[in-house]
Amino acid sequence: MGKLKIRVHPLFILLGIYFAFTGKVFSFIVYTLSAVIHELGHSISAQKSGYKLVNLTLMPFGAMVKGEVSEMGYLDEIKVALSGPMVNFLIGALLVALWWVFPECYPYTELAVTASFALCFINLIPAFPLDGGRVLLCTLSLFLKRKTALLICKIIGVIFALAFFSLFVYSCFVGVNFTLLLFGVFMLIGVFENKGENRYVRLYQSLSPNFLKNGKPVKTLAVSDDITVKGLCKSLDGGCVYRVYVFSQSGKLRKVLEPDEVVSILQNKPFTQKILG
Repeated sequence: MGKLKIRVHPLFILLGIYFAFTGKVFSFIVYTLSAVIHELGHSISAQKSGYKLVNLTLMPFGAMVKGEVSEMGYLDEIKVALSGPMVNFLIGALLVALWWVFPECYPYTELAVTASFALCFINLIPAFPLDGGRVLLCTLSLFLKRKTALLICKIIGVIFALAFFSLFVYSCFVGVNFTLLLFGVFMLIGVFENKGENRYVRLYQSLSPNFLKNGKPVKTLAVSDDITVKGLCKSLDGGCVYRVYVFSQSGKLRKVLEPDEVVSILQNKPFTQKILG
């Protein structure tokens, strides 16, 4: 599977401190192991699709794997996103099945089952930075412009975050549950990190056989010669190949950028630089 570098998100440390103060260190360890297994599911699925993953970040209620996924199409990303929850579900189901054969193992595996199913279903919530949010974004991007799909996902993420904050406020009157507060913060961070903006650059780093293996639609785009690389990215759909017509301020055609030239610009030029600068 390759070597993964493991990092720790600050909120993960806060969650660990919370579990320690509440005397649930063993539960925290079990949930952490379940999260690592969850992300290894993503890693295995991605590598089977031809993508190299190199970085695992432990986060509250899960983890996140990053790496060289520069040409991952929407359908591939959906498959990889669902593989993590599926691994958790299968492990939980297998342990439950084991109870029927060896009932005496129930006390030793109950927590692992709870953690597995919890991570499975929590990560299916359609909000960033959870897997369900990634699936929703990719699904919407198949039918809508990426910018519109991203806006919809952010709105849904804020709604879920506010819902968890409301549940935390309610818990203050019946029994304080700081996990709800951390989860709300976690989801808000996922909404406002705005890392999706750089996706187009990664998608267009090459026109490799892997990217083109299932065929890609070729689209044309007309832009002004004062547009920046960032502005160009916002106009592109990562699942297509583009020929770009660049016009001067007076409306005269300055240049036609072929797909390989578009790739070179997105790969090599800074976001703030003009595409013909």
